[in-house]
Amino acid sequence: MERENSEHFEIGRASPRHQGAALWLATGGRSRHVNRGRVTALLAAEKEGKISLEGLSAATSNNRVVGSIWCLNQQGKIATIWGPGLIPGVPDTLADQLVIGARQFAQQGGSHLLQSLVGPENPLVGAHLMRLGFRHVTQLDQLHAFPEELPLAPPSNRLAFVPCDDFRKASFEQLVAKTYDGSLDCPEIDGLRQIGDVLDGYYATSNQNPQYWYRVQQAGETIGVVILAHHVANDQLELIYFGLLSPYRQHGLGKEILRFVMHLAKRIGCMSILTGVDQRNAPAMALYHEFGFYHVDTKELFLLPLAPQNVAVA
Repeated sequence: MERENSEHFEIGRASPRHQGAALWLATGGRSRHVNRGRVTALLAAEKEGKISLEGLSAATSNNRVVGSIWCLNQQGKIATIWGPGLIPGVPDTLADQLVIGARQFAQQGGSHLLQSLVGPENPLVGAHLMRLGFRHVTQLDQLHAFPEELPLAPPSNRLAFVPCDDFRKASFEQLVAKTYDGSLDCPEIDGLRQIGDVLDGYYATSNQNPQYWYRVQQAGETIGVVILAHHVANDQLELIYFGLLSPYRQHGLGKEILRFVMHLAKRIGCMSILTGVDQRNAPAMALYHEFGFYHVDTKELFLLPLAPQNVAVA
């Protein structure tokens, strides 16, 4: 195919008439594995005010979208990008320009960390990102379970699950931070953001409803946390995070926590449970598989820490 002339590219925020094509490319639309329904759903979500396409950039040539990237600033001072996606024959230099623009958009939005979760539908993205300073961290598996299909024993009385009364209390922040010590789940992220920002991100994922956030107690002593989100629209319970203080690990308490989560899902009428796990975390992978979770998707995680704008960095 004849290569596009880079001098004719115009890069800017995607116009309404280019949004569909830009989303299609950014989310890997050239692959047969991607359903057009994804773009339709995203456009509908934008009209309903559920997402922002302000960070959707398109490169056009002769009024045709030839490349795009989508950057979404999220709560917790983190931004996620999809893409860059290019049509065949477009030079890699255009991808670099798109990534640089997305990075600037994230910084202007106050994000301190830029992440990309890259699936097989867009296999060239990783090389583009690493060329611009992103670090490939790991593979993240998405796991599902259907509690009604699993005849599990109810949780024992070894642990108590106490609802979190205020997740912004310093004591809760300190507890969560301590559960990260020695974690096998994406330890590279630890320290890249303030713990308050991390909890704000969990809060956003929980639909701004921490009803199912718990302190885990044993014999009256707080030893860990469980953070869940009830997605009512699709009858799903998401296990966002659970962690134990290091002295209480490898004592079978993870099984007690999962029993609690599974039975909570049944009690509130959830059809399925969703979670994500770092493939390198062998103990967690084994635990989830023991409880009937199965693999549904894998993403490559890329990260780029962002220096705050207008702040001198030594």
